Amino acid sequence: MSEFFLDNMIWVILYPLWIFLIICTARFFAFRLSKGIISALTLIGSGLGIICSLGALPAVFSNPITQEVEFSFIKINDFILKIGVSIDKLSIIFLILLFTVSFFVHLYSTSYIKKEPKYYRFFAYLNLFNFGMSGLLAAPNLFQTYIFWEIIGLVSYLFIGFKYQNPLKSIASLKVFLINRVGDVAFLSGIICLIYIMTNYTTAQFVTLGYSDFNFISAITYAHTNEVTFLILCILLFIGAAIKSAQLPFHTWLLAAMEAATPVSALIHSATLVTAGTFLTFRLFPLFSMSADIMSIIATLGIFTAIFCSLCAICQTNVKKVLAYSTSANLGLVFATIGFGNLDLALIFLIVHGLTKAALFLSYGANNNEYQQNNDTKLSPSFVFGAFILSGLLFAGFNTKEMIFETFKGNFLFSLEFLIVTLLSTIYIFRICALYPFNKSKETPIQELISIWCLFGILIILSLGIKSTGIGLPFIIAIIGAILTVIITKANKKECTGIVYRTISEGFFIDYIYTKVLPIVYSKMCFYLYKIDFFISNNNILKSVARLLVNIAGWIDKNIFDITGKATAYSIRFASKELESAQTKNVQTYIAYAVLIISSILVTILLTYALILRHLGGLE
Repeated sequence: MSEFFLDNMIWVILYPLWIFLIICTARFFAFRLSKGIISALTLIGSGLGIICSLGALPAVFSNPITQEVEFSFIKINDFILKIGVSIDKLSIIFLILLFTVSFFVHLYSTSYIKKEPKYYRFFAYLNLFNFGMSGLLAAPNLFQTYIFWEIIGLVSYLFIGFKYQNPLKSIASLKVFLINRVGDVAFLSGIICLIYIMTNYTTAQFVTLGYSDFNFISAITYAHTNEVTFLILCILLFIGAAIKSAQLPFHTWLLAAMEAATPVSALIHSATLVTAGTFLTFRLFPLFSMSADIMSIIATLGIFTAIFCSLCAICQTNVKKVLAYSTSANLGLVFATIGFGNLDLALIFLIVHGLTKAALFLSYGANNNEYQQNNDTKLSPSFVFGAFILSGLLFAGFNTKEMIFETFKGNFLFSLEFLIVTLLSTIYIFRICALYPFNKSKETPIQELISIWCLFGILIILSLGIKSTGIGLPFIIAIIGAILTVIITKANKKECTGIVYRTISEGFFIDYIYTKVLPIVYSKMCFYLYKIDFFISNNNILKSVARLLVNIAGWIDKNIFDITGKATAYSIRFASKELESAQTKNVQTYIAYAVLIISSILVTILLTYALILRHLGGLE
């Protein structure tokens, strides 16, 4: 039975694309699909994804061989680029996370956006994202990964700019799109470098950069590049992964992405799309692990991002921005754990964080629906429950935080930094809980309640399977931080002022540099380049000098190069005619020519020898 689910995973991945095309085609032909039909088809797709992913799990874990279904996409001589589905342990776990969060976000959305006029377009984008993300997770090679990498980036742009009439949302979508293009260019550059190496040192089979051959590809790449070249190649690939997962200094796109609707933030910008960077790092780990330097870079950037974003989050009052900073910080911990080589723990923590953050976003949205007129921020008990898990005080959050501390224990600096991150994460999440009141009057729709508490239920069940290392320093620091934060915040809710607070709340002005300073620098550079071009093109003296140089070059070309070329051609033509006349077909004549040539050579040698002897005699 498990093999049946595994064999049909390709149809599960294609099903969301089919729904997307149905919705688009219906709108194109002005055929109105009811909200119920659209919602039902979408939920069926996510539900089938959960069933098939869980059903295929035993077959994948019992068989170490990757299950692949591939089709030829491009064929050029011996080069065959294939697309298809490749299911292994890593991809099946990520697919379960994707479809689980998707199902509950889709269910939640049926209630949350019921007043949205473009309901059909919202669900069309949800299905397109599911197709793009599942295609990325099941990609058999880097080529397909990059194709679907771009698809999910496009969907993110479409979701953030969903209400494009709003200038803030439109600008935010452009900001997100442009920042991610930097990572995409770096990622593509790394792929091109790998292709070049494989083309020169291997057969066409490995040029496609299949993940099943990546151990061999990594070894060949390391063997045929020097240390600096290999490091640059790995950094290019890692830049693509780091930017997609909102790591420093490009984390600002995730803050801009919070302009999207809350269900989108729960699905795309906390649990799935932002994890694509970590997924790519998992896939490329055989290559990265070849260099201790790149592993150090991954770990250092991850822990530094965690500290930086956690610090910025404690000075925020916007709940979605706090959760955005928290997402970057926790993904930084995932990268740090990968840098230490503990892939299993990194994967477990990633799943726990994805489910927790999705539930937190949904809990926030249940009481703060942007489609309603109420602008007062209020929280629910479910949000506080999620805060306890996120800070490492309950269930899977507690287990994973303690395990990460054990991983860093051999390195004092990383252990200290992790404890600082734990304290800061406790402060920012419980500060938000203390700042805003609970919404006691609002009746939450049943779809939203089911979505939120089912995600928390999964986390509780998951915590039962995670081995606990017992109560350690992270838990003690977290509980002390939580108590002090609530007491201090409740006692003084006045907004802080001052240069330090403003600097931290503005994220050390990194976003200001991107949006204000760099555009001014670029515009000034363009202006001065234009001035230089204008000065050169309109200066009479420069024009005269250029005209004179052109005339001189023309005279030299006509009177020197042309004459020299013609003289050389005439000389060759004259010599060929003379040699032709020398061919008399008479043997005696040829013998005479040979004697003459040999005599000339001998005379030349004797004269040269005599001159050398005379010169040597003069020296004596």
